[in-house]
Amino acid sequence: MIASLLMIGVQVALPLGAFAIAVVVFVVWRRDERLREQREMLRGAYELGEEILGAPSTEQILSKVKVVVPRIFGVNAAELYLYNRHAKSLDSVERAGADHVSIPLASPPAGPPAGAVACFHYRTLLAIPDTSRSPFPVAGEPGPSAPRSLLFVPMLVQGEVLGILQMDQHDRVRVFTPDEQTLAQHLANQIGVAVRLLDQRSVREQLFRTEKLAAVGQLISGVVNDLRTPLAAIASLSQPGSAAESLEAIAAEASRASEIVDRLVGFAGTGPAQTQPVELNGLLRNLIQFREREWKVRGIRARSLFADEPLTVLGSHGQLEQVFLNLLVHAEQALSESPEKTITVRTSLVARRVLVEIGFSEAKSADPFAAGVEEGPGGAGLAVCRSLITGHGGEIRLVQQENDTEFQVELPCATREKPSSATENGRGAAHTLTALVIEPSEAAQAQLRSLLAVRGYRVVPVTSSDEGLDLAQRLRFDAIFCSVHAPGLNWVETSEQLRTRVGGFILLSDSYSADLAADFAGESRFVLAKPVDEKELDRVLEAIQLAVR
Repeated sequence: MIASLLMIGVQVALPLGAFAIAVVVFVVWRRDERLREQREMLRGAYELGEEILGAPSTEQILSKVKVVVPRIFGVNAAELYLYNRHAKSLDSVERAGADHVSIPLASPPAGPPAGAVACFHYRTLLAIPDTSRSPFPVAGEPGPSAPRSLLFVPMLVQGEVLGILQMDQHDRVRVFTPDEQTLAQHLANQIGVAVRLLDQRSVREQLFRTEKLAAVGQLISGVVNDLRTPLAAIASLSQPGSAAESLEAIAAEASRASEIVDRLVGFAGTGPAQTQPVELNGLLRNLIQFREREWKVRGIRARSLFADEPLTVLGSHGQLEQVFLNLLVHAEQALSESPEKTITVRTSLVARRVLVEIGFSEAKSADPFAAGVEEGPGGAGLAVCRSLITGHGGEIRLVQQENDTEFQVELPCATREKPSSATENGRGAAHTLTALVIEPSEAAQAQLRSLLAVRGYRVVPVTSSDEGLDLAQRLRFDAIFCSVHAPGLNWVETSEQLRTRVGGFILLSDSYSADLAADFAGESRFVLAKPVDEKELDRVLEAIQLAVR
C-alpha cells in the first residue's frame, strides 16, 4: 500500500515539478525580454538625443522625432508644438502656410489640442490611456485616425516650458508605464535644449555681426578724414598743365588711398581666416602710419621702439590687424584728457615669444577686458581682441601703474626651430596643428599642454565649453579636447556642435570607462582617461593627423 502511494505521489509530483520549472523559465525569459526592450528604448532615446542636439532647424528636429519616437515607444505618431510668446499660442512645427496649426492658450479647440494646452498650463506630463473616458475633451471626431491614447510631455528647460511633445496611439488603448513616462520626459527635455541652442546660436551670430558693424562704424570718421587728404592731392595735381613729375605723386597718393580702403574692407571682412606668416613690425608700422594724421590733430606723439630683427608669427593678418588697431584706438581715446599725450609701441623677442607693448598715460581705471565694464569710443571689441589673441596661442595683459597703462600682447614666434627629440623619433606632427583644450582643472590642463607642445601642436586652453564654442566659431582647430566636467554646455551638446568642425573630438574622463568608450568613441571621436597616457595620446593624434591631411 505504501509503495502504491509513493508511486502515485511520484507520478503527481513529476508533472507539477515540470510545470514549476516551465513557469520559472518563462518568468526568467520574460524578464530578460523586458530588460532587452528597456535597453533598446534607452539606446534609441540616447541616439535620438544626440542627433537632435546637432540639428540645424526645428523642422529637422521634428523629422527625426517623427521617425524614431514611434519606434521607441510603439506609438503611431508624434507631434511637436512650440510656445509662441507673442501670440500666446502653441504652434505646430510640422505644418506651414495654409496648413499651419496654432492653438490659442486662452480658448483651445476640443480634441488633442485641449490636452496639449492643459499639459502646458499644468507644466507636467499628461497621460491619457483611453480618450473616451478622459475628463479632458480630447477624443476629437470619431474615425480611424482619432487617437485612442495620448501622451503629452512638456519640454522643460531651466524651469521654462518651451513646447509640448505629443504621442498618439490610434488602433488600441495604450497604457504608458512609469518608466516610459520618465523616458519620454527626459527626451522632451532634450528636444527643449536643442531648440534653446538653436535660438542662442542665432542670437550669438547676430550679436557678433552687430559688434563688428559697430566697430567699423567707429572707424569710418577717421577713414573719411584720411581719404580726403590723398583725394584732394590727386585733384590738385591732376589740373591741366601739371608737370610730368606730378604723375608720380598722383600714383603715390592713389596707392595710399587704395591701402586705406583695403584696410577697412579687411577689418570688416567676415570670410574664414587664413593662417599665414605675419611680420608684426611691418603690421604695426602700417597701423601707426594709418592713424598718424588723426594723432597729429589730437596732439598725440607716437614713439616706435621696434626690434631690429623681423618678428614673425603664424595667424590671420586681418584678425591681428584688427586686434592691434583696436588697442591703438583705445589708447588714443584714453589720452583725450591727459596732459602728456604719448603712445609708445615697443616690440621684442623673449624666450621664443614675441612681445608687443603699447603704453600710454592714463589714470588707473577698471580693467577694460572685464565683464560688465563699458568700453568707450574706439574701445569696442576688446573682449573680442582677447579671444582672437587666445586663439593664436597668445595672451593679452593689462599693466597699470599710477598714471601709466600698458597693453602687453604675447604671441608664439614662428621662427623655424630645430626638431625636438620627440619629433625626430616620429612622435611629433609633420606640420603645426592647433588644438583647443577645454579643461577647468589647471593640473590636467598643464599636463595636456605639455604633451601636445612636445608633439608639435599649438595649444589654445580655455576653462569652459562656452568659451570653446565661441573660439571654434572664429578660428579653425584640428583637434578639440573636452573635459566631462567643463562648465557651460555639457559635453554631449559640445561634441555635437564641434565634432564636425575638427579632425577629432577627444573626451577627457576622470578614469577609463568601457561603457563610455563604447557609446561615445567612433568616427573622429575618442575617449582618453586623465591623467593622459602618452601611448594612448599618440594613437589618437595619429588618427587625427590622418583625418586632417
